[in-house]
Amino acid sequence: MKKYKFTILFLIVCAIFTVIIFFKARINASYFVFLPGYRSGVSIEQIDNEELKSFFKIIQKFNDGSQFVVVLHHPDGFFSPQVLSRAVELQERLSNLSYMKNVLSVINYSFRKPYFDGSTLDAAILEDPEASSFISKDGKYLLLYCTLSVNCDEDKALQEIDKILSDFRDLKAMPFGQLIINKHLFGEIMRQVFVYPAIIFLVILFIFYLQTRSLKASFVSLLIPVFANVIVYGVVSLLGVELNTMSVMCVSFLIIIGSAYGLHFYNGVVRFKDRVRKEMLTPIFFSMFTTSVGFLSFLFVEITAFRHLGLMVSSGLTLVFVILFSSGYELLRSEKPIKRGTLLLRLKSESLGRIMLVFSIVLVTMTFLFIPRIEVGMDQAAYFSKSSAIGQALAILTEKFSYREPVYVMVEKQSIFTMKDSQQIAKLVEDLRRIDGVSSVQFPMAYPIPTLVLMSRLQPAIHHFVADGRTIRIAVNLTEEGYRKAGEMKDRLREVLEEYPEYTFTVASAAFVVDQINSRIVASQVQSLTMSLLFIFGSVLFAFRNVLLSLLIVVPVVLTALSNFFFMGLLGLKLDVATSIVASILVGLVVDYSIHLAHDMRRTKDVFLSIENISMPVLANGLGLIGGFLVLVFSRLALFRDVSLLLILGIGFGVAFTLFSQPILIKSFAKNDVKQETTRKLS
Repeated sequence: MKKYKFTILFLIVCAIFTVIIFFKARINASYFVFLPGYRSGVSIEQIDNEELKSFFKIIQKFNDGSQFVVVLHHPDGFFSPQVLSRAVELQERLSNLSYMKNVLSVINYSFRKPYFDGSTLDAAILEDPEASSFISKDGKYLLLYCTLSVNCDEDKALQEIDKILSDFRDLKAMPFGQLIINKHLFGEIMRQVFVYPAIIFLVILFIFYLQTRSLKASFVSLLIPVFANVIVYGVVSLLGVELNTMSVMCVSFLIIIGSAYGLHFYNGVVRFKDRVRKEMLTPIFFSMFTTSVGFLSFLFVEITAFRHLGLMVSSGLTLVFVILFSSGYELLRSEKPIKRGTLLLRLKSESLGRIMLVFSIVLVTMTFLFIPRIEVGMDQAAYFSKSSAIGQALAILTEKFSYREPVYVMVEKQSIFTMKDSQQIAKLVEDLRRIDGVSSVQFPMAYPIPTLVLMSRLQPAIHHFVADGRTIRIAVNLTEEGYRKAGEMKDRLREVLEEYPEYTFTVASAAFVVDQINSRIVASQVQSLTMSLLFIFGSVLFAFRNVLLSLLIVVPVVLTALSNFFFMGLLGLKLDVATSIVASILVGLVVDYSIHLAHDMRRTKDVFLSIENISMPVLANGLGLIGGFLVLVFSRLALFRDVSLLLILGIGFGVAFTLFSQPILIKSFAKNDVKQETTRKLS
C-alpha cells in the first residue's frame, strides 16, 4: 500500500470531488457570459452593463419572459383553408400553455384592415408592409412570435413546446431564438464534458501505444489528466463557478495537453531509469509552465469566461505536473523499455529544413495580406451547421423574411398618449421602416393609441405593444446585414429618435449586446497574445540566461502564432470569442518542443543528436495533440470545430519547424552560445 500511497490519495480526493460535481456543478450556455462585468453566481440583471440595463428595463416594464419565433412552412401555402386551420390549431395550443404569455401572428395581429376572418386569409395581406414580418411573399412561410411568462421554468416550457410542435410535422415547425440556441448549446456542452473527452482518451491512447508499445505507460499518461480534471471541476463547482461554452473546453484541453507530460516522463524512465525525476523535472516543469503562461494570459482580458478558462487549464496542468511526479512515478518507475516495434526517428535533413524556412517566410508575408480580410465578430447562430434545425430556421428567416433580430424601442411619455400622439407615432414608425438595414417594423396602427390602451387589458397580442397609457413598444426587425452592423444600426436609430424630443426612448436588442462583445474581440486577442509572448520569452530567458538562444527558441512560437492568422484567412474563418484564444494556446504549446530541444543540447552539445533524442516524444506529443483535437473537428458546433482545426494546423506547423528548421537556425546563429550553455545548468 505504501508503494502507491500518492495514487491512493488522489483516488480518494477524486472520489470526493466527483460527488461534489454531481450535486454542485452548474452550466450557463448564454452568450451573456462573454460580457465584461459578468460574474458567476450573479444574476444577469445585476451585471453592470448599459445594454443589458436597457434590455431588462423593457422586459420588466412589459413583464416579458424569453422570446422566440416558430417558423412554419407548407408547400401549398397558408391561403389554403386546410393548411391555415392547422396553423390556427398550433397557435391555440401554444397559447393555452401555462408557460406562454402570448403568441403573435397574422391570425391575431391588429392590421389596418382585417385579413383573417376566422377560417381564411385574404391574399391582399401580401401587399401590406406590416405583414412582411409575419408571412413570406409567396405565402408558404409563416412566423409565430412567442413570449414566455416571466420567471417560468424554461426547460419544462421547451419540453412541452417541443411535444406540441412534433404534432405538426406537416407544417415543418422550427423554433428559433436565443432561448432555443442556448438549449442546443447546453446539449453540446454536455457532449464536451462526457462524450468527446472519452473519444479523445481512446484516440490518444492508441497513438501513444503505437509510439511506446506500453499500454500501461500510455494509460497512465492519460489517467493523470483525468484526475486533474476531476479536481479542477470539483473546486470550480464548490466555488459556485458556472461552466460555459468557453470554460467547458478545459476537459478536452487537459486530456490532450496534459497527457503529453506523461509521455515525456515515460521517455525519461526509458532513458534515465531511477534518475527520471531529477532529469525530467526541469524540461517538464518548463513545458507545463510555458503552456500555463499561454492560458494565464487570458487573465489580462476583460471577458470573465476567458479568465475562467485560463485559470482552470493552467491550474489543471499544474496538477498534472504534481500528480505525475508523485503518483505517476509510483506507477511508471518499474516500467522497462520496450525496444521492439517502437517508432524511433532520426531526423537530419537540412534540405527539408531550408525548404521549411522558405515556406515560413512566404507564410509570414501572406499572413499580413490575409489579416485585414479576416472578419471579426461572434454569431452564435452561425456556430450551427446549415443542415441543423437552427441553421435551417435561420436560412428561412434571412431569405424569406430578411429578418434576423428585433430591436425594441420603448416609447415613454410623461402624460397620457393622445390622438395627436397616434399621428406622431405613425410618422415615427414610417421613419424607422425607411432605415437601411431594417426589414420591417411592428406596431398596430389600426387603432389610435388610447384605444389600444383599452384593448390591451383584454388582448395579450395588443399588450405586447402597449404596457400602459404612458408606455408603448415598437419592434424594429433587422436584416442579416443590419444584425452584423448592429453598432451602426443603433446610431441610425438614435438619429431618427432624436427628431422626437417629446418622448423618452429606451432602445435595446440582443444584437447590441453581441456587438458590444464583438467590439472587444480584437483587443482581447492583442492583449492575450502580447502577454503570452512576453511572459514566455521572459521564462525562457530566465531558464537559459542567453538572449540569442532564447530568441531562437521562441522563433517557432512567433511563426506558429502568425501561421494561425494565415490559416484563418485561408479557410475564411472569423476571429470570434472562440478562435481568438487559439494563438495564445499555440504559443504555450509549441514552445515546449524548443525547450526540450535546448535542454537536451546541454547534455549532447550537438543539436542534431538532440533532435534524434527528442524526435520520438516530440512527434508523439504532436500526433497526440493533433489526434485529440481531430476528435473535436467532428463536433456539431462550428465553435469547437474552428478552434480544433486551427490548433491542428498550428501544432503541425510548429512541430515541423522545430524538428527540421530550428536546428539550422541554432547551428547557424548560436553555435558558440550552445557550447557555452551546455556547461551550465538551469537555475
